Amino acid sequence: MPKNIEDIIVPERKRSIRNIPIPEGRRKANEYTVPFNTRPAQSVPPTPPPTSPTNQLPRYEYPPETKREEFDFHKDGRKFSRFSRKGLWVAIGLSVVLLLFAILSIFDGTTLSYVPKSTSIALDNDKYIAKKTGEGALLYSVIKLSEDKGLEVSASGEAQVSRKASGRIMVYNKATKEPQKLRATTRFQTPDGKIYKVEENVSIPGKKLVNGVEEPGSLEITVYAEKAGAEYNIGLSDFTLPGLKGSALATTIYARSKTEMSGGFVGMEKAVSAEDKIKTENTLKTALRDELLSEARAQVPEGFVLIPSLSSVTFEDLPQTESSAKNSTTLNLRGNLNGVMFKETDLSTTLARERATLAPTDTVDILELESLNFAFDGSTPTDLLLSDEIKFSVTGNATILWRTDETALKADLIGKNKKDISSILNNYPTVSNANVTVRPFWKSSFPDDGAKITVKKLDVN
Repeated sequence: MPKNIEDIIVPERKRSIRNIPIPEGRRKANEYTVPFNTRPAQSVPPTPPPTSPTNQLPRYEYPPETKREEFDFHKDGRKFSRFSRKGLWVAIGLSVVLLLFAILSIFDGTTLSYVPKSTSIALDNDKYIAKKTGEGALLYSVIKLSEDKGLEVSASGEAQVSRKASGRIMVYNKATKEPQKLRATTRFQTPDGKIYKVEENVSIPGKKLVNGVEEPGSLEITVYAEKAGAEYNIGLSDFTLPGLKGSALATTIYARSKTEMSGGFVGMEKAVSAEDKIKTENTLKTALRDELLSEARAQVPEGFVLIPSLSSVTFEDLPQTESSAKNSTTLNLRGNLNGVMFKETDLSTTLARERATLAPTDTVDILELESLNFAFDGSTPTDLLLSDEIKFSVTGNATILWRTDETALKADLIGKNKKDISSILNNYPTVSNANVTVRPFWKSSFPDDGAKITVKKLDVN
């Protein structure tokens, strides 16, 4: 059978870019490697490779059903398990816990909080005696304060007046160990011959030894000029006693000014009606009393208590002074406070022994000490500075608290186990109950360093 030329010569076909074969080497370098069973359909062109010069390695493209969350990749294409990230967080958590334990161990310590033993008592005009000195007695001391105050008042006219100067002096007894008594009108003389007198009997305490040094006894008193007039208004001065001249006491009993001498006057002065004068003086006395007691409380040493009802306040008239207002003058008054004070624990323990059972070594505090009613038993002393003892009574209800030796208790706790606290507190009957806080919480014993143990007294409910 004759053949056509078409049967011998392969007809030329049109070529396209799809029919150009890609060399095998280039195919491997540029084509993504995709699993056979996930190769996309031929109708969808493959995703071209990244062209970034920093990312030359081929990246594996997971099929959708692969659990990709189990892995992550570095920038260089290396993969690592995410489970290693969980391990890192666990390590960080353990480090934090260990650090906290270390900090708690550094700031370790113990606090023992306790409620003191207490009881209520009722005092019904119970009587006591206190002395300035003596062994085994309830002791008291006297605090002395003075203050001047003036108040402006309307004048009703003028009057002729004659007034003596006055002031405070300190009299010293360096002669004997026994008190030296001076009668009223005893004279005190300045170096220039001016005479001032005391108006009442006084007793100057005897000399005494203080830390091996002999000190004279002393007493502060008020003296008045022998005559009226402004010439007796003088500054601070030394005084001798003319009545002792020529005796051995002439140089061992003497006086010095505590204040200036003032108020001496003879002449016409603005007058105040009797009614206005009484009213003004009462106002001044009330103000002076309150201010002196307030100042005395502020000056009372720590651990002492001032008893206002056992204290005395006396007043002295001072010369009136000119007022800036027309037809007015200023009335002046001086208040002198002699305040009785006790050591707080001594007074509380003395009052409690009459109404509660106390061991010989027990010390107690009375919570409402100042709320009790104190009063002198019998006559009120004329001068608390000169008195050696006072008698008083007390009425009222109070709560007493036993004191605990916290220093000794702290020493007994050092290094002990927490389970031993009950046996330790058995040696402290003044403790009603207690609780212990130990830091850090896992420790079972008290610190070996006493500075890390705190003993705290709680309020009684």
